Amino acid sequence: MRPNLSVEISGVRLKNPILLASGTAGFGCEIADLVNLSAIGGVVTKTITPLPREGNPPPRIWETPCGMLNSIGLQNPGLEAFLSDIAPELEKLDTEIIVSVGGSSIDDFVKIINSLNELPFIHIVELNLSCPNVAEGGIHFGREAKTVAELVEKVRGIARMAVWVKLSPQTSDIVEIARAAEGAGADAISVINTFPAMAIDIHSRRPRLGGITGGLSGAAVHPVAVATVYALAQKIGIPIIGIGGITRPEDAVEMLIAGASAVQIGSGYFSNTRLPEECVDFLTDYLVQHGFNSVEDIINSAEI
Repeated sequence: MRPNLSVEISGVRLKNPILLASGTAGFGCEIADLVNLSAIGGVVTKTITPLPREGNPPPRIWETPCGMLNSIGLQNPGLEAFLSDIAPELEKLDTEIIVSVGGSSIDDFVKIINSLNELPFIHIVELNLSCPNVAEGGIHFGREAKTVAELVEKVRGIARMAVWVKLSPQTSDIVEIARAAEGAGADAISVINTFPAMAIDIHSRRPRLGGITGGLSGAAVHPVAVATVYALAQKIGIPIIGIGGITRPEDAVEMLIAGASAVQIGSGYFSNTRLPEECVDFLTDYLVQHGFNSVEDIINSAEI
């Protein structure tokens, strides 16, 4: 019998726990010819801000031996263009659409959520409190428990959809921040985002990225992500969405065992567009091989 891959997170039933991370798949419709989106659980869109953002100057990407640096700077067309041009295309996709939301103030987040409330096909938003590549907004909301709680409480009070909160690893106590989000009404915690990093051309002695520094993702950060997911799984009572360095199907299963209810594939998708579907196939085979009837049987099952 085929095992049940579906997972229910914050009242939303996903067909499986394999998602594409924000910023790596555009808004989803751009990659419909490359990835069978109906085979995966969902897509987290590029982060939307109230006004359009041009992002950071190029170059924006640099490959490292064990990962990738990016310095996109939350480039996006803004809320108005998202609602008029992009949302109608997203509604046609046969997968869950999770909208990533960013801003420079609490009012920015509130404005976007109020607009998204008018889109009945959007069942989940992810508050991006973790981007290391912008000069203002985003990450500063995620560094202090009090600020996170204030923002989440405000959003939770108006949102008709589930609210996930994406946190940065750049904090003295991510458990404290996650607990603050949970206490304020967050439905799930997404961890981790990239780490600030830098590369220099030794010949020109200039930074490889136009924004000087960027965010490090890829295999190098995967063990840190697994440890963070495990630590949070012991301390909070809401679902965890695991992100960070999933470059092989085994990495996705490892994250689930550590305590994630779903996982997001980021830069690993760039080098292998088949990776999301490979993760679904591998997960199915793994559950059969080990005698599990459901993916939920292995979530937070690490034998410590």
